[in-house]
Amino acid sequence: MRSWVGTIVLILTFFSFQSALAQPEGKFLSPKFKVGSPVQYALSYRHNPGDEVFFPDSTHDFTPFRFLKREYFPTRTNAAGSVDSVVYTLVSFEIDSVQPLKLPVYLLRKQDCTAVYAPMQTIRLQRLVDPRAKSVLLKSSTNLVVLDTQINYPLFFIILLMAAVLGGLIYWLFGAAIQRRWRQFQLWRRHLEFRGSFQRYLRGAADPKQGVMNVERAVFLWKRYLERLESKPFTTFTTKEAVSQFPQNPQLEQALRETDAVVYGGVASPQTQESLRILRDLAGRTYLRHRQIILAKNS
Repeated sequence: MRSWVGTIVLILTFFSFQSALAQPEGKFLSPKFKVGSPVQYALSYRHNPGDEVFFPDSTHDFTPFRFLKREYFPTRTNAAGSVDSVVYTLVSFEIDSVQPLKLPVYLLRKQDCTAVYAPMQTIRLQRLVDPRAKSVLLKSSTNLVVLDTQINYPLFFIILLMAAVLGGLIYWLFGAAIQRRWRQFQLWRRHLEFRGSFQRYLRGAADPKQGVMNVERAVFLWKRYLERLESKPFTTFTTKEAVSQFPQNPQLEQALRETDAVVYGGVASPQTQESLRILRDLAGRTYLRHRQIILAKNS
């Protein structure tokens, strides 16, 4: 009898958690659209002020639409909670009379992200020609039309060929240097993004309320950055496996054990920020090593 009661309680707890998640609101900002013309779709979500919310970006599948851009609006918070919203600019080249769209909002949890979908919304296609018409009457015009000057195609192709030859010559002479500079730029840009995000989490590690979460995010960001630099699965490595990749750094093991204690123990210590600095400095040295590798290959 007690096992049945326990099962029922677990089921009710699961469904109460699902129902506690508010549903996002999404709608098209116009009732109709034309093929190839931009159309706007607004998506908003009311949530607890402490929740971290993510909206779909350009990598999301917007079928039957295609993504053009999105515009975020500042978070509004009142007694009822916080509201985040974004307006997407989309375009469709499909000719279906009614075209649907259903987008999610992602809530960051301790283990993963939970997707909460807005209700399905539809928009009607504004046709320029009535498909039910059996025939279309053409309107005749006898007015003379001045034609534009025709393109000199032989000259056009000669110019195109010369441009291709010139481009090939430039690439043959300076291609290696251009590629080297481009790889250096990409490496520098990714490191700059990593430093900015990591520094924000490092400062947040001292926050008594969000400190543990900031440490967890900093360690995950560090592993993802090294994973891309070294082409090794750092995000799946244990602490021992990660330490084995850098045997010349004796401080790394203690720093990772300190951050693990914070993440799994839920309590930060005065050494937490120093441990994060050790991880940051190691990532910086790894970046410089890869930069030197690029320079050595093309010198």
